[in-house]
Amino acid sequence: MCRQQVRMFLAGVLALGAVIAARAADGRPADEGAEAATHREVAPLDVKFQTLAAMRLHTSGNLLAADSGAEAILVIDPKGKVIDTLKPGFGPEALDVAADGVLYCGGQGRLAKLDIRGKLLKTVRLPEPEKPAANAPPRRGTRPDRVSGIAVTDKDLFVAYGAGWSLRSRSRLFRFDRDLENLRQIAEDLRGCCQRCDIVARNGVVYVAENAAHRVVAFDRDGKILNTWGERGRKGLEGFGACCNPMNLCFDAAGVLYTAESGLGRVKRHATDGKFLDLVGYVDVQCFEAAGGLAASCSNIAIAVTADGARVYVMDYKQNRIRVLEKKP
Repeated sequence: MCRQQVRMFLAGVLALGAVIAARAADGRPADEGAEAATHREVAPLDVKFQTLAAMRLHTSGNLLAADSGAEAILVIDPKGKVIDTLKPGFGPEALDVAADGVLYCGGQGRLAKLDIRGKLLKTVRLPEPEKPAANAPPRRGTRPDRVSGIAVTDKDLFVAYGAGWSLRSRSRLFRFDRDLENLRQIAEDLRGCCQRCDIVARNGVVYVAENAAHRVVAFDRDGKILNTWGERGRKGLEGFGACCNPMNLCFDAAGVLYTAESGLGRVKRHATDGKFLDLVGYVDVQCFEAAGGLAASCSNIAIAVTADGARVYVMDYKQNRIRVLEKKP
């Protein structure tokens, strides 16, 4: 082997070592890569937002994207074109769609119900945050309460409502009927970092991404814990890495649960009992780390899956864009 070949070989070894070190530093296991995934990242949607806050797939097949800065919900067709803009009357922070196409969204301490055509039907206010005792020390690192998750079933609407900041943040879980009445608190003290405590529901069960505890919690409609699963893990695929994960959840049409991990930009599939199924894919981690590793590791990374599972939309909260994972041929 000549000197030039030796130098090229050593340069290749050093480059590989740098990649391994970088993956280990951001929590991505060194022996795991995009080649193991079922999907790969393609071009993001060409849609501009002021403050992209949440996403859901509508029963029509269109994507709904909540822009809290513009106080609007954008309706985006499968080709990535904005075909309508809905106005709930406030900046939406979370949303969900019922099987009959009725849309529910929440933000700035309010909830709204819109019909299948986007007509505003009703708005209600969420309970005021609990006031500290008169002799309590002043709160630090707090911010106004945030609607961090909404999930609707055939007869119930569930809302996660967070208070506080960073790892001190805690969320309460409320239940309404489909007409935004008969309010009941069914759980409290849920550990969602920075008021991010995403929820989804299926078959009457509510699944909470309790990200600061690195687990998923399943509740029945009355707040009874049915199951918990998940653990922190920096090696392999089954655990949840980075600061606080899983950050967001989503069901596909077949009832498979998708989890999204911020900081890592990683999406995985699980059975509802927690059994790991496979790696869906990664979106570009560097884009999530543009504002700093710690900030990126606690970012909203909402996901939505098309009915056929061919596309997974991933919300890039830091870049205000919707990234796309597409199934490999």
